[in-house]
Amino acid sequence: MDYPMIATGNISQEDFLAIVGANSSLAGLIHGSATTALNDSLGGVIATGDNRTLFHGYPSGYTLPHIIIASIIVTILMIIIVVGNMLVIIAIATEKALKNIQNWFIASLAVADFFLGLVIMPFSLANELMGYWIFGNWWCDIHSAMDVLLCTSSIMNLCLISLDRYWSITKAIEYLKSRTPGRAAFMIAAVWIMSALVCIPPLLGWKAPRPEEHVELPQCQYN
Repeated sequence: MDYPMIATGNISQEDFLAIVGANSSLAGLIHGSATTALNDSLGGVIATGDNRTLFHGYPSGYTLPHIIIASIIVTILMIIIVVGNMLVIIAIATEKALKNIQNWFIASLAVADFFLGLVIMPFSLANELMGYWIFGNWWCDIHSAMDVLLCTSSIMNLCLISLDRYWSITKAIEYLKSRTPGRAAFMIAAVWIMSALVCIPPLLGWKAPRPEEHVELPQCQYN
């Protein structure tokens, strides 16, 4: 398409409008390109080196209503977990009637669940809803190790509580005599030590290396 040449110098308003009218198709093309660029920007463009990947919506695949609803529900659940377990810990620590040995196991379970709701769940929720990890490799390793530690200790504390109840019924006299504060503390410590043995080795380097090939979005997975 040939466009009229514009001489240098002053130009009247009529000549300017005539030129704009003649180039209406060019203006439409420019407008369309700008609209497309805006839509791409709103859809989300992530530039990685020489490659550009378009994400229409969110990388996780969730829609905005799903993200809002899930955030509200899980946040309420986290508040209940944190506050509920905190009250259990405070009650056992302050009430004399609750300071018996069998409640020590419940307090150990409450500690594990308290930190699960306070430290693990918020970052896991963000990772799930966004579809990628934005908190760095260092915190990814710590978060993964703490996740395994707290989940394992929570499960093992439940097993310990079950054994305590079982032995209290089947061997009531013998077990209650042998269940001293020192032995109870040893059992709780054994639960946490065994849980730590599962999660600490990856922090010391005993893990599968992360793939070195280029990834567009960072991921946090426990190896």
